[in-house]
Order: sequence, then C-alpha cells, then structure tokens
Amino acid sequence: PPSHIPQHQQPGLVSPKKLPRIPNTPHRASSDAFWSREFIDDWNDEHSPKKILFPDATKSKTTTAKKTTSSSKPPSTTTTTSKPPSKTALAASAREAKKSFAAAKHALAESFLAELDETITAGQLSALAASTGGIKLNWTNKLNTTAGRANWKRETVRTKAAADPTSSASVTTTTKHHASIELAEKVIDDEHRLLNVIAHEFCHLANFMISGVTTNPHGKEFKVWAARCSRAFGESRGIEVTTKHSYDIDFKYAWTCVDCGMEFKRHSRSIDPKRHRCGACKSELRQTKPVPRVAKDGGKQGPSEYQVFMKEQMAVVRGENPGSPQKEIMRLVAGRW
Repeated sequence: PPSHIPQHQQPGLVSPKKLPRIPNTPHRASSDAFWSREFIDDWNDEHSPKKILFPDATKSKTTTAKKTTSSSKPPSTTTTTSKPPSKTALAASAREAKKSFAAAKHALAESFLAELDETITAGQLSALAASTGGIKLNWTNKLNTTAGRANWKRETVRTKAAADPTSSASVTTTTKHHASIELAEKVIDDEHRLLNVIAHEFCHLANFMISGVTTNPHGKEFKVWAARCSRAFGESRGIEVTTKHSYDIDFKYAWTCVDCGMEFKRHSRSIDPKRHRCGACKSELRQTKPVPRVAKDGGKQGPSEYQVFMKEQMAVVRGENPGSPQKEIMRLVAGRW
C-alpha cells in the first residue's frame, strides 16, 4: 500500500497527558489540494481535539464525590516535632516549682519523718524522745554546703524520793533523749533532695539512740540502717541513703579567676573583685553569676535615676513618718516620683 495511507495498528494504552495527533491528509505532494491552505485549515479544524467550554455536570458531581470520599479518610498519624520550650519558659517553670516546694516543704518533712520512724524503727525514736517534745526539725540558713545535720544529746536525771533521802534505793534514774535534725534552706531546693536528707539524718539518730554508736557515725551500724531505709522507700520514694551527700548546690553568686579558671561560689555577694584575688594564682576575679550589667560605653552600669531618687528620698520619708512599716515607706516614696 502507498506510504501516505495510514496503517491500522492495535490500539494500546493512551497517555492521559498527551493530546491526540492530527492525521495526515490523503493527498499526495503532487496534488494541488496537498498545497491548498484552505483545504489544510479545514482538515485541521475537522480533526483537531474539541475543547469543552462547559464541563458535564454529571462528571463534575462524580469527581466531587470521589474527592469527598478520599478526604473522609482518617488523617495520617505522622508525628510532628514540637518546638522546644524557650529559656524564659523554662526559667518561669523552675521558679514556679521552687515556689510550690517552699510552701509545702515543712509539712512534707514532718510527715516523712513520722513515716520513717513508724516503718523503720516501729516508732522507737519518737517514743525515746517523747519526754523532750519528740524529734524536732529545724530549718536553718547557717548551713551553706551541708544539706542536713543530726543532733542528739542524752540526759540522765536522778530523782530522790522524799520519804527517805539518805537511802540509795529511793533514787530514780531517768534518761531523756534530745534529738533534732537541721535542714539547710540554701541547699535543699526540691522534694527528692529533702526526702533523702531526712532519711540520711534519721539513720544517724537511729544509730545514736538505738544502736548506741556515737564514735563512728558512718560505720557498719549506720550502713545497716541505711540499707533498711533504701529497701523500704527506694522504689516508692527514690530513697538511696549513702555515707555522704553528693548534691550540686545552686549557689546564687559565682566568680571565676581570669588566669587559672578556678571558680568561687557563694550564697551571698561576699567576694569583692577589687579587694579579693584568686587563692591559687593571685589573679583577678570576674563575676560570672549573675553576669553584671554593662553600660553602653563598656563600663560598669551605675544606678538608674529612679534608684538614686529612691535612695535619697527613703531617709527623708522615714524621718517624716516614724514607726511606719517599710511597705508604707516604699509606697510614699514611689508616689513622690
């Protein structure tokens, strides 16, 4: 057959993205119709794919229904990474936790001490110290690096009967136990640390009052009491009584040597870099916690205008209102500003 006649082939898969091709004209190149522009335009118009100006409504409804069905599927369970909390949020959370612990620590300490005594010694310590008011818990600011301290004193009281003072048989001997536990306000700052400190000092009191050991505070007898506390409250309260407290103390102030890097930590601003030097290399100290504020010119930032005004007016207002509380004085001075 001539080459210009299209051959019939078995239809295959048609790509949905490819438009159908316009077939060749049946005329040869030697024919005038093959070169006629009017004939070619008519041929192309006849065999070109038709554009649908208004789509079929039934088809659009079917497509919408398919989309609705597919969209009704449950959302994917792909885990999204959450944004980590900011430093400000973490600091605010830490302040709130510290505030709530400070409000509940006294009641928590008393209840856990009673639970320790009942579970470990069957109430022996409270019975021995009952004549002196029981075991006392004292919160103190004097302990800077020690979390707690157990104090015990035994007092022997001899009383003679009034009937026959000269007879030795009429003398009555009574033993009193004075027991107390000191807890450091500056060191104990969370519940876990508080419970472990109380358990440690409780073992000291049991070692003194029940075992009668006063010369070797961390000997084998102490370790026996420590093991009992750890077994009884290890899983439920996280108690692990050791021979020493290994706590990272949160000091409020810190200075670092500019030469050797030795760090000095304090609970108060007791180090003055102008007067004090490093004990190891005698170099200057620089405050690193909290970092001092720096002025715009690079020097140390001085007091603000408001701070200077408050300092000057404080003495004046206090003299004008003798006997007024500090809160009222501050209110009056702030009102003058």
